[in-house]
Amino acid sequence: MSGLLRFTKKRWRIGVLILVSILVCLVFYYPILHSGNNLGIQDWDQNFAWTEASRVSLLDFHQFPLWNPFKCGGSVQFANPQIAVISLQTIFALLFGTLSGIKFSIFFHGVIGFIGFYFLAKQTRLSTLGSLLAAILFSFSGITGSFLSTGMVVFTSFAYTPYILICLNKSFDNKKWGVICGLLFALSFYAGFHIALLLGVYILVFVCITSLVKRTFAPLKALLVTGGTAAFFILPKLALSFQLLGIFPRLVNDVSGYSLHNFLYFLLSQKQNLFNEMNTQGYSYAIDENSLYVGILSMAFFLLFFILNIKGVKENIILLLTMLFIFWLMLGNIIQPSLYALLKHLPVFSSFRVAQRFRFDFIIPFSLLAGLGLDNAVKLLGQNKLARLLPLGCVLVIYIDLTIFSSTNFLSKTLIIKDPEARLSRGTAFIQTANNAPDFAIQRTIALPQEFLTPVAPGVKGIFDPWSYEYLKIKQDQGVLGCYDSITASVAAVGSEDAKYQGEFYLLNLVQGVKVENTFWSPNKLVYIISNPAKASNDTLVINQNYYPGWIVRTGPITCTRAIKHKGLLAVKLDSSAESITLEFNPLFLYLHCRY
Repeated sequence: MSGLLRFTKKRWRIGVLILVSILVCLVFYYPILHSGNNLGIQDWDQNFAWTEASRVSLLDFHQFPLWNPFKCGGSVQFANPQIAVISLQTIFALLFGTLSGIKFSIFFHGVIGFIGFYFLAKQTRLSTLGSLLAAILFSFSGITGSFLSTGMVVFTSFAYTPYILICLNKSFDNKKWGVICGLLFALSFYAGFHIALLLGVYILVFVCITSLVKRTFAPLKALLVTGGTAAFFILPKLALSFQLLGIFPRLVNDVSGYSLHNFLYFLLSQKQNLFNEMNTQGYSYAIDENSLYVGILSMAFFLLFFILNIKGVKENIILLLTMLFIFWLMLGNIIQPSLYALLKHLPVFSSFRVAQRFRFDFIIPFSLLAGLGLDNAVKLLGQNKLARLLPLGCVLVIYIDLTIFSSTNFLSKTLIIKDPEARLSRGTAFIQTANNAPDFAIQRTIALPQEFLTPVAPGVKGIFDPWSYEYLKIKQDQGVLGCYDSITASVAAVGSEDAKYQGEFYLLNLVQGVKVENTFWSPNKLVYIISNPAKASNDTLVINQNYYPGWIVRTGPITCTRAIKHKGLLAVKLDSSAESITLEFNPLFLYLHCRY
């Protein structure tokens, strides 16, 4: 009977936790959920466009999104490490449409992130109230409001972090948990490699420090299981991503990182917003790459962890050392010696842009130590009503402060482009265009000073403008040549406005009596019929898409060859027997099976 009572009590507590997480996330994410079909500023369009391309490929053509014909004159989709294809976000987009799906996905990830960090805190032996504070700081710090304000939706996979760390901690005693940890890490990687890279560094630091402090190789052995499992499951995307980065290397040598003054400012000051109204200067990149606001009260609890708590500090020395190591990385290359500069010599990390992004790692131990500080404060207050009510009131104040901070400064000023989709007219056939702007005036839900709508430099839009309107172009069956992407491909495709435009496909030699017709168009597959192929022998069929390795040409049911490149465009060399030509983008199949 007592066992049943404990089971019922545990289920009741979990139910309350789920209800609390839903309520606090509903309030925090209200500006996003309430935005309807509004588009957003800066990076929002990029993420809407990426997800819409996947949705079109999956729903309209029943094809896995390997190629994106809408992006930059044609580019890889699945192979791009930034793009979430195999992800919960894609599932939400398939169920609810791209705009609503991404917004629901943000809310859902907020809920599971809150719940997960609560359980990570409990695993770290925090009290219920201390665990709630830790979950609030992890979920609702200025990091969340700032990265969402500019539409960096790829960072929502941050929500998987606590579950990965819970399994990692368990794997030190039972290697089977390392397999689950690896699977969750793979899920994080498929949702966009940004958080996976950051978390990979955190895990490595945490495991090494744990092994040194506890004088055991068990954590390192568990790490091998986790890393091996993750590598196995991410191998298809990882291999294709390395190929992409090899063809279009991205080397970033920018100066980035916090100074001590700026770190404390962005951690504690409420005066942070998209209008750049701040009482600090000399920081690299914009506010969305710097804010990690937790407030003075949260900082006080963090400091209380060290007050008359020698035993607690010793028991959590691994967390403290991990946090200090991550803080060193956050200082970037503005200090010497620079751990960040050393990290950037590694593959992939050479393309890493902003040292301040390690704040996603920093908030993990900081939140746990602040929660432990709250527990220490309760212990110092003693067993009385004040010890129960005052800490609870402080936790509520912190949540309200963080919610107001993010809503006022960030989330209420991001999805402000009034539902332009209703004014679109869908195209009848796919076409490339150099113009990435809509053909109607954009309206906003809030009034803004003109200085924030005026281009800050030639070709650089104002702060409250989207960097592109690729999502709207996809809805009109148009590809955008002047797209926005940090992994920039060389664009060979020609826009329909250009005098050199010859169509979306054409024969290089205009032989009389030979015609080509496109009988099937889809993102990954194109079918063409050649009339009078004998006359077209040795001619070249050119498709107005960028060439990229991985295109298969079929002229029969079995054999296949590689497509060729003509002035940077996708092309096929014809022969006298080729009445029908099928092009498919399938790089994995090409390397494993195709004869050429």
